[in-house]
Amino acid sequence: MKELYYQHTQLQPEYVSKKIKNFLNEDKTDQDLTTQYSLLGKNKIVKANILCEEPIIFVGSTIINNLFNSDTIKFFKKDGATCQAGEIIATIESKAAKLLSKERVLLNLLQHLSGIATLTNKYIQTLNKASIKILDTRKTTPGIRLFEKYAVNIGGGHNHRLDLKDGVMFKDNHLIITRNLHESIKLFKADYPEKKIQIEVDTPNQLRDILKDLETPIDAVLLDNMSSDEVIECSTILRNSLTNCFIEVSGGITLDNILNYRNLDIDGISIGAITHQAVSKNIKLEFQ
Repeated sequence: MKELYYQHTQLQPEYVSKKIKNFLNEDKTDQDLTTQYSLLGKNKIVKANILCEEPIIFVGSTIINNLFNSDTIKFFKKDGATCQAGEIIATIESKAAKLLSKERVLLNLLQHLSGIATLTNKYIQTLNKASIKILDTRKTTPGIRLFEKYAVNIGGGHNHRLDLKDGVMFKDNHLIITRNLHESIKLFKADYPEKKIQIEVDTPNQLRDILKDLETPIDAVLLDNMSSDEVIECSTILRNSLTNCFIEVSGGITLDNILNYRNLDIDGISIGAITHQAVSKNIKLEFQ
């Protein structure tokens, strides 16, 4: 089945450059007092290794290139590569002061994004079913959502909506205030025929009510916090009424219970935890 939304398989250098500039300004890297008073030769050229200290899926080559674009960089791992403890990800030859002042921004991003990619991949490997996509959500860190969406993709996952303009998703609170859901769907499709419509439902009966007399087909349905039996009931209804509808499940799905969904007739599982609960991985910068 086709992707519901655009997939962020690359980070544009211009976007990364703008973000990195803000991160460096936030950390006041041009006013690094510790480095200023600990180096006798600020312009001394040194070599440093970016080292992996535990098994990870690496993400961050674009970030390294941006932070040290005028320096000599040798990569041993590309984005998406598996790294084992003790392996070198890259070697940088640069001024000691530059390496020290940018170290924290560099490692924060590499550790966090590699954590997301690694956790995403763990969900995929645990489920072990290519026909069911592991999707992210909008439960991301403000300011670095695109970085996190990219990391999910690098880990083998798939991207849901990047932002609110990507498409319509009628959730529970929207359904409460929407006086005529069918009319809202019709109006939206008339204005934005190329964009997707998704509806969140909590019960099979709610799904039946929504589909009754529906004139404008919807693209996807999110089955939220349902039992396996309820998912089976809803997927049967949808396969018989909307043959091209993307069936997504979400809510309370963890590494411990994801196998309960492996044999269900669904297209995707969205998991907010792959971004907001991913643990940063151990990566360090070590001078040679």
